[in-house]
Amino acid sequence: MSPTTPPPRHADDGEEHTAPRSRQEWTRRSLRSDRGGLGRALGLTALSALLPGAGLLPTRRRVLGFVLVGLALVTVAVLAAYVWDNGLTSTALATAADPERLRTVMGVLVAGAVVWIGSVALTALVTRPRRPSVGQQVGLGFFTALLCLAISAPAVLGVNYISSHLTAMDQVFTDEAEVGEDPSGARPTSALSEDPEDPWADLPRVNLLLLGSDAAEAREGTRTDTMIVASIDTHTGESVLFSIPRNLQRVPIPRANPLYALYPDGYDCGDQCLMNAIWTEAEAAAEEHPEWYADDPTPGLTATREVLSTVLGLPIHHTVIVNLDGFADLIDAMGGITVTVREEIPINGRTYTDAAGKLQLDPTSPDLVWLQPGVQQLDGNQALGYSRSRVTTDDFDRMRRQRCVVAAVVEQARPTTLLQRYPQIISAVGRNVLVDIPQSDLPVWAELVLLVQQAEMRSLPFTADNTDVFDPDYSDIRYRVWEALHPAPEPAETAPATSSPTPEPAAPTTEGTPGTDTPTPDDAEVTTDAPDTLENVEDVCG
Repeated sequence: MSPTTPPPRHADDGEEHTAPRSRQEWTRRSLRSDRGGLGRALGLTALSALLPGAGLLPTRRRVLGFVLVGLALVTVAVLAAYVWDNGLTSTALATAADPERLRTVMGVLVAGAVVWIGSVALTALVTRPRRPSVGQQVGLGFFTALLCLAISAPAVLGVNYISSHLTAMDQVFTDEAEVGEDPSGARPTSALSEDPEDPWADLPRVNLLLLGSDAAEAREGTRTDTMIVASIDTHTGESVLFSIPRNLQRVPIPRANPLYALYPDGYDCGDQCLMNAIWTEAEAAAEEHPEWYADDPTPGLTATREVLSTVLGLPIHHTVIVNLDGFADLIDAMGGITVTVREEIPINGRTYTDAAGKLQLDPTSPDLVWLQPGVQQLDGNQALGYSRSRVTTDDFDRMRRQRCVVAAVVEQARPTTLLQRYPQIISAVGRNVLVDIPQSDLPVWAELVLLVQQAEMRSLPFTADNTDVFDPDYSDIRYRVWEALHPAPEPAETAPATSSPTPEPAAPTTEGTPGTDTPTPDDAEVTTDAPDTLENVEDVCG
């Protein structure tokens, strides 16, 4: 026998000299070589829970560990670089406005959680003691299950949030396939240009109509208690809110609308023909003359939108409809709001109209509640009653309270509250809000929202101080709207003697407004003794 020839192996030499006879036996031996005490197993398993695959690096599964660690680090680095370049808020808004990106994020969350949990379980399996006691088995199993639960819980929460968000988006925003070509408002349409570099190239200002409906469902409104038009500068984000009284009379009907055949001289029949009745008037006309609205599935919305466009002298590009009764659900989902009540306000009580036609409160109403002056915390029903009560005040005070409630919702929507109650909040929005903006336009609108948040917002409410609701001067109203959107430039501190005076901006017109037949502000007699109309919300609601 050669000196270099290894001695033959015998059966009684021990198992350690026996070559593996199968893949299963080789796997068992490789696992044994990675096993130590319980402390080592717990530590490496916890390490994999902190960073996927990190606990596998000291074991024979180190290659898999390096792959998992590298994949996790690359994912975090790419995400961090993207957020750094685009900003956290911009990234969040762009993601929330993109359904396809949200679905991708949801898929990555599920896949990442599965891989992460698998790496933790594999680490525990590979590093467990060779002959663990029952206590060690139970302890390591419980510890591993706890880590897997800690990993899966955020993923499940994220999937739940994204799923709720996607459901609400499908309910609130129209789908691309539903977008029509009629810009009147009866069918949704995109207001963006085809230029990807500047989608607002053709639209220096975009005007949104916010309608608060008292119908049972947001999509089937009958009377619009709240009418606000937001005009937004698409390149600076500066915006102006125009509040229109519900009891505005003699509103002009544009010639292009079928209601013009019934009211060619305006919607004029006394205190029964108010602005907030245009919706029901159009629906009644559609039932009596269906041929007038053959191509219009929403005659009430179309008429309201076109009449308000004529009243203000502004084209309206999109509409937001809010079910006011469902608004209470949103307040409750937020955990309530805090407002400053200026005077006693009755809510929930029954009302009736007396012989003189004046609204009266029934003091025997069993559910009558009086909100007392001062800072009050309101739940959903109380906030709704506070924003709609007018039996002891008037429509203009109610308009003020409505703006205050909206401001309170915006200001008091704390990030922690949104995170804790997001599924309930977004569900309430989905059930009670309808917006005729295509989902494909939402990323661009998300960028505009950022501009609006950083820019100045002003308000021009038409009240008894500046408007005669019984016999309105619509030329004057349109002039005030135009003046609010085209403020006079600030005077220069010093001006050369030879400088010419700044030319006056061009006079406003109603060109482009569908069916406008009323006089333009060129012929309006503009009063200079009217009170200041642009208001600060904090001063009004303080």
